[in-house]
Amino acid sequence: MKIVNKILIMGVVIAVTGGLCAYAANITKFSSKFIKHFKDCEPYQETITSTYEGNEFTTNRKIHGWSNGLCKYEAIVKTTDEMYRLDCRFSAIQIDDLYESMKDKSKEITTYGLETFVEQTDEKTGKTKYVSKGITTIKGNKAFITWAKYENNPYFCKPEKLK
Repeated sequence: MKIVNKILIMGVVIAVTGGLCAYAANITKFSSKFIKHFKDCEPYQETITSTYEGNEFTTNRKIHGWSNGLCKYEAIVKTTDEMYRLDCRFSAIQIDDLYESMKDKSKEITTYGLETFVEQTDEKTGKTKYVSKGITTIKGNKAFITWAKYENNPYFCKPEKLK
């Protein structure tokens, strides 16, 4: 499976979430510093290393701060072979939702139907649009599910292959 698929389905949380404790691929924990800065979208940067399905990932995560009413968040994910950037913009309501999910220390695993998207070009306007491709089932703790919900939606976060 290519790294972009891992990022956009299950590995995205490993790629862009903070202070990972490798309990399992579907349980996500966050460092207290990341949570504190994320709550108010204060600039903050950290680099983490994690392993998922035998692959080592180095992730540089950066909260840029508020811009045009949205919190700009970026993660650059590297493996030995590939590199991707995940560029996100979150509203204040989304920040609150993500913040509350990170504060939840529960390891209870739930199932969620995550909507997936494909990029298409509108034939009339030539603009890029995103169309629902369907639903994929994911399992994880509250933080995992909440982050996956936003990070896998191209209207909030856009992946870009760098290498």
